[in-house]
Amino acid sequence: MTERTQDKELDALKAEMANLREELAGLIAGLTKSAGTKANGTHAEAEPAATGQESPGEEEQGHGAWLDYFQTINSSRIQGEKVVKDFAAEVERHPLLAVMVAFGLGYVIAKVWYKENKP
Repeated sequence: MTERTQDKELDALKAEMANLREELAGLIAGLTKSAGTKANGTHAEAEPAATGQESPGEEEQGHGAWLDYFQTINSSRIQGEKVVKDFAAEVERHPLLAVMVAFGLGYVIAKVWYKENKP
């Protein structure tokens, strides 16, 4: 009899776990949709805050501002990587010119630094 009780409890536990998985998937989908909506609406919501007016949902706006901040950081990182790649390609195309520019900049920086440290 205990085996039947354990089997029933195990089946109930499996059903509950499946139910929890479905609820969690729905929650994640809702959060993802909400985050996307807030990221798109952040610029429109930020205008009243910039003028000093309070907008409804001040707490929700903070989350959108963080999303906007992270998106800005990510786009800046991508743009920085592109600039570095372009610079590396330019150096590969004109190596002698790159060496001359590096030497010239080093010379100018050394002269300026030496003049500042002179008594």
